[in-house]
Amino acid sequence: MALLQPIVKDKLYIRGFDLIRPIAAFSVVWIHGCETSFWTKRLNGLNEYAVPVFIAISFFLFTGQVLSGRLQHYREMAVARFKRLMIPFFIWTLIYLAIRYAKSMYLHEPFEVPLVSTFLFKGSSYQLWYLPNLFYLFLIFFPFLKVAGQNVRKANLTLMTVIIIALVIIFSNNAGVQEADWFTRHLRLYFVPSLVSASIGMLYYLNYNTIKSKYDGTARVLVPLLAALLFIAQYFQPHLFVSLLFIAVLFAWVLYQVNINSSFIKRLSDNSMGIYLVHGIFLEGIKTGLSVAKHPVSGFLPTVGLIVLVYALSFITSDVMSRNSTLRKYFMGN
Repeated sequence: MALLQPIVKDKLYIRGFDLIRPIAAFSVVWIHGCETSFWTKRLNGLNEYAVPVFIAISFFLFTGQVLSGRLQHYREMAVARFKRLMIPFFIWTLIYLAIRYAKSMYLHEPFEVPLVSTFLFKGSSYQLWYLPNLFYLFLIFFPFLKVAGQNVRKANLTLMTVIIIALVIIFSNNAGVQEADWFTRHLRLYFVPSLVSASIGMLYYLNYNTIKSKYDGTARVLVPLLAALLFIAQYFQPHLFVSLLFIAVLFAWVLYQVNINSSFIKRLSDNSMGIYLVHGIFLEGIKTGLSVAKHPVSGFLPTVGLIVLVYALSFITSDVMSRNSTLRKYFMGN
């Protein structure tokens, strides 16, 4: 069957991704470091888009790799993604487990490791769930993408159906889900929202040329304005749906309007995954050290200072480690 419009076949380099990745990485650090101040916690809703936008970017690029033929076989894809995602996941899980164990021994706290949830889904630190989550999504959507290019209309309908079902589940989340077993909580709070983010990335790639042909002067004015309004709306209505809607609009601006060309921004972008993986060490290490020294972090300016410091240290660490090909491959996921 004929396509709605020829899908992009050349490898796309989206400069906007270089801009949004380091910003999203900073938002992730903010999310995990904001607890020591009322106002940083209050502003936290502005950062909820961060991990979903990483997933949307990953699936935009993944769709291009599959439809261009650079990824042809399921086993080839699975092995490549396992090396890139799961090996760093296992390594960092062990690193964070060792840190947690040392901390528990020093503070005389109990130390338990639920093996299945830790080594297959969640990891041993709050940010590591992203890696296996992304890996499982790739396994699920690869067969779909192998046939999606044959009929974009049906692919669009399928992805919109996935989004609607996922949003129904998201809106059905209530206090009861917090009392469910860990697997149910993980599916509903992490995996289901990721289906929406992944679908947004795939939809934009499948319809890239169609959207581009209609992205006129009016869109160039309205899209940034709508994105800004939705970004602010996250503060007043901090709900995952608002963040996902923000991403859906933001993606158009990033794809068709952002054309920044900065070597420093590019370096930050290249190290965004490293910042994501490393920052927990510095964040928890500094907070624990200051608490032991009886100078705990508290208040708006100290909390913001801590977040900025952790981001900078994480970037430097990632940048240094990434210069070694082995460390970059197995620790940074690059």
